[in-house]
Amino acid sequence: MEKGAQRTYGSLMVLFSAIFFGSYGVWSRLIGDDMGNFFQGWTRAVIILILIVPLALWRREIVKVPPQDRKWLLVFLAFTSMTQAPLFYAYNHMDIGTATLLFFVSMFLTMNFVGVCFFQEKINLAKGAAIFAAVIGMCLVFSFSLSSFVILAALMAMLNGIASGGEIAFSKKLSSNYSPLYLTLLSWVIILITNGIISIALGEAQLAPSFSMVWLWQLCYSIASLFAFWLVIEGFKRVDATVGSLIGLLEIVFGVTLGILIFSESLTTSIALGGLLIVVGAAIPHIHGFLRRDRAGI
Repeated sequence: MEKGAQRTYGSLMVLFSAIFFGSYGVWSRLIGDDMGNFFQGWTRAVIILILIVPLALWRREIVKVPPQDRKWLLVFLAFTSMTQAPLFYAYNHMDIGTATLLFFVSMFLTMNFVGVCFFQEKINLAKGAAIFAAVIGMCLVFSFSLSSFVILAALMAMLNGIASGGEIAFSKKLSSNYSPLYLTLLSWVIILITNGIISIALGEAQLAPSFSMVWLWQLCYSIASLFAFWLVIEGFKRVDATVGSLIGLLEIVFGVTLGILIFSESLTTSIALGGLLIVVGAAIPHIHGFLRRDRAGI
């Protein structure tokens, strides 16, 4: 495949991954109260592990983690363990679009915080402008949440964003030594363990698998999770990371749009303006990097 075709193919894969990521709120809302917040987390982990463990074994990607990597692995898994139930709760107790925006901006800010504090990344003018725009956007979106009396759901969306941001940022300490498939496997193992324990401790109903709509939605959610991750990894192999990141921002657009089309959610001026600032803020560093590379002829 020629280089131009590779880039086009990679861009399409990132685009489709954004659609799958954007669908998370839909599957969460369709499952609704039929499954507990933590029960849906650990059962989805089981489904995904059934699908990927045989592949990881066949590719011989399950390896022993040496002592020097265990500290970073524990930090990575600690953040990972908090990435499912909070967002599921948020999607079921507030608008999907609003939850998606709060999740994304808190993830974006956490990744920048970890980058500065743990990876010695610098805050240049572009990053400073991005963070400022994202914070203002978050305030606009969060002010709507406060007025709608869904403060707990808003906080859960932000908690999930912080957890996801930490997970992604600290994966940099591991991704050069371990395959994405292996890290994904470990992530769902810890989600299975932690969500399973909490689900039982809270007395959530432990539903047996059945031929019912709720289990169909759970299966769809699991498959969407798998495809979202696989497509974004494969896409970024073939497209410039800056371009891929810009395309990935469409996850927000898809999430908001699906909430409006499927669940008739309203889009207020506050949310629209806040969402626009969040998208612009997240895009600024990537556009700045793209322009710099273009001028340098890279």
